[in-house]
Amino acid sequence: MSKEKKVLFGVDSSEFAREAVAAAANLLKDNRNLEMTVFHGIPEPDPGRVFELSLSPEEVERHLQLWSRERQKVIRLAKEAAIDAGFDSERIHTSYEERCKDPVISMINLANKEGFAVIALARWGARTLAQKVMGHVSYKLINMAYHLPLWMIDPRIASHNVLVTVVGAGISRRVVEHTIRYFSHLKESKFTLFHVIPPLAPELHTSSYWDIIRDLSGEEQQENMAQRMKAYLEKAKSIAKEGKERLISAGIPQENVAVKFQSQQQGIARDILKELDEGDHGILVLGRKGVKDISQFGLGSKANKLLHYARVLMMCLVN
Repeated sequence: MSKEKKVLFGVDSSEFAREAVAAAANLLKDNRNLEMTVFHGIPEPDPGRVFELSLSPEEVERHLQLWSRERQKVIRLAKEAAIDAGFDSERIHTSYEERCKDPVISMINLANKEGFAVIALARWGARTLAQKVMGHVSYKLINMAYHLPLWMIDPRIASHNVLVTVVGAGISRRVVEHTIRYFSHLKESKFTLFHVIPPLAPELHTSSYWDIIRDLSGEEQQENMAQRMKAYLEKAKSIAKEGKERLISAGIPQENVAVKFQSQQQGIARDILKELDEGDHGILVLGRKGVKDISQFGLGSKANKLLHYARVLMMCLVN
């Protein structure tokens, strides 16, 4: 199995996590070259509870074994949920780690060791579902697994239509490639290559750019900025055109692929949120970073906002 088609899905004991696995399985079941491994990090039982029970060493051992068996049900139930959703049983595997101190570190280590190309997780964890906020594990994984694409899944996926965000930078080609690799089997879905045109080219917001033009006259600065904006927009249009052609070549019907460019209205992240809602998109594929600060780890500001406010979808962050 090629590295590009191995997905590591981390789960906890919540029903929400099982529902997220089922939603992903339903979405990916017809991608026949894809395999998924469900992982659960089994924590140690509460030592205070063991102490309160005043157990003998033998009873402690039996208690630990029972705890482990109960926790292993988590991955068994998650696997069954995926199979019930239509995912082939021979393409889904399970893995767990006893006495797991940090599931994020464990997942990253396993992904590196076994060659997983994607790590997936439910958007919320067992402790955060009631508050509907980003879970601790999700947030930590996003900030640590910067070398891998990440999927954050809300199981209430609205549709299988795909919104592919495009910017005037090379990251967008990787976003398109990721879309084709994992979602081109969705022949009946609508694919929209979407770009929000900013008032200024992103590079114009950097201090290094102003160091370059500070000695130019006001008129020369305006001309330079206009040229930079034109070049940025032409590159974004070129990437979108190329992306459309590649999606069609991958088997998506031409009538199901659209390119949409619009001027910024409320803000890039808010404009994307509006498009997600009004365009009935259930899958969002975007770059972890845009043009600015592309070499830094972590998230760009737009991706961070979308992670916190987008709902009812599968969000794919491409490194």
